[in-house]
Amino acid sequence: MTLIVHIETPEGRHLRQSDPVLGQLIERIGEIRLSPSRSPYESLVGSIVSQMLSAKVAGVIKQRLTTLIGGSLTPESLLAHDEETLRSIGLSYAKIRSIRDLSRRTLSGELDYEALGVLPEAEAVAMLTQVKGIGKWTAEMFLIFSLGRPDVLSLGDAGLQRAAQWLYGRLNPGEPPGCLGRYADRWSPYRSIACLYLWRAIDDGYVDGRSEL
Repeated sequence: MTLIVHIETPEGRHLRQSDPVLGQLIERIGEIRLSPSRSPYESLVGSIVSQMLSAKVAGVIKQRLTTLIGGSLTPESLLAHDEETLRSIGLSYAKIRSIRDLSRRTLSGELDYEALGVLPEAEAVAMLTQVKGIGKWTAEMFLIFSLGRPDVLSLGDAGLQRAAQWLYGRLNPGEPPGCLGRYADRWSPYRSIACLYLWRAIDDGYVDGRSEL
């Protein structure tokens, strides 16, 4: 179910009260939405395919993969194709090994998507990073955008760090890089929502000065 957040929802009110500086950004940007994926497995396949590629190239390969499979991406349908067939649509051997490892772990139940929705963040990330080719950042993005978890923080995300430095640097011009972690505790249990607003600040041009808060 899509989570809709704005200044009058419980999430928006909590973030505004716990962090008035972030609250200014929330008021300016307005509504945001967080929608979980209907197919977490397919989302992870897409994450692996997209690594180190432009959005355009990744989109082409995903479309080729969908055409090759002839329907929904499932562990069974992907494991039914050998490495050379998958290589022919543009996947690297490293990504093929990652996707096959993901598929096997999904079928065996070793990767438990229901558990990933409720486990503590560190445990969920640890489970995901057991899959070849899935690192901590990819795992965190999956928890936020594919599972729709509202309280995940990605300290390693360069965009979030840059946006936090801009936001809090407006009041403290000497705010150093890496300040994200110093403010994030006040956002819990809605750290993902705070991150979405910081990303939107970049997308909407506030961070680079194209728009004024």
